[in-house]
Parts: sequence; C-alpha cells; structure tokens
Amino acid sequence: TFISNIYSFIISITNENLLRSVLTYAFIYVVCVSFSIPIASYLTLIGGAIFSWLAIPLVILCATLGATLVFLLSKGILSDYFSRRIIGEFENLKIGFQNNSFYYLLFLRLVPFAPFFIINILSGIMNMRTLPYIFATIIGISPGTTIYVWTGITFGKLFLLSEIPNLSIILNQYLLPLIFLSILSLSPIIIKKIYISYF
Repeated sequence: TFISNIYSFIISITNENLLRSVLTYAFIYVVCVSFSIPIASYLTLIGGAIFSWLAIPLVILCATLGATLVFLLSKGILSDYFSRRIIGEFENLKIGFQNNSFYYLLFLRLVPFAPFFIINILSGIMNMRTLPYIFATIIGISPGTTIYVWTGITFGKLFLLSEIPNLSIILNQYLLPLIFLSILSLSPIIIKKIYISYF
C-alpha cells in the first residue's frame, strides 16, 4: 500500500544515513521542546516508528536538554517575564516546589498533571537547583517515553503490513502498548484527588 511504501522508504533512507537522521531528529525535538511547541508526543511516536528502541535514550536526552534550556532561562534572565505569565490554576503548583522540589518535580514528570513547558518554567522560577532538576526530569519522563516509543514501534510494524491484519494478531501483539498509552493519557484525571490531598 501507499503508506507501507512511504514508511519503508523512510526507514531505508534512515538506515543509509543513520547519524544524520538522528542529529536531524534530535535538533527538531530540542527546538520543539525549547519553544514549547506541543508536538513532542507525536515526535516521540515518530521516533519509535523510525528508530525503534534507540528512540528511548534519544528522546530522553533531547527532551531533557530542551527542558533544561527553558529551565535555565526561567531561572535567569527571563525569570520576571515568565513569573508574570504563570497565573491562575498554575499558581498553586508553586507550593509543592517549596516543600520538596525534587520529589514534587518527579511527581509532575511521572504524571503529566500540568503541561510540560509550564513545569519547566515553574522549576526555574522557584529556583530549583539544576542537577536535581535534570535527574528528576530524566527519571520522571522515562516511563512515559518508553510507552510512547513502544506504541510508535507498534505503529511502525502495522505500517509495514501490506494488507489489513487479522484482528487476533492486533489483539495479541499490538493492543498492550495502546492500553498503556491510554492509561498514561488518563493518569492526570485518575490521580487528581491524590494531587489535591497531598499538594
């Protein structure tokens, strides 16, 4: 089919120029995270489909780098600029950083309760130390990244099929990562009461 042919062509080009492909993907990912362009989840899925399991460390590295750039800017020269714009429902998130910034950030990374870029900015505004911020980010985004990459790999396998696969094959091989992805997407709603109780 057309989709499987296009996907096979992309994989072929990537394998022939792996380093260039990785660097290009990494650059795009870091730029998107740095400028808070909300397509990181889609880029992670694409990374899984193209780079397979290599996408996990690649995405974690790029997401952490982009997030750290925003964090350092909000901690430094753009602190006042960002502070004036973090209002409303995100104002109460500052309280958690005052109590235990590392574990609070880890909680927010594990459960995407607030937008990724808001967390980056708040961490800087609240003057969190850089190394704990980086470690909490790496640890916190790893489970979600793994699920998204796994889902991307699953989509890649489906793209390679030249015809509609048997339903039983889908259920046996491809449903599990989609279930995990759904749970991850719904997790902010599921733990909202826990969040309110403890933070």
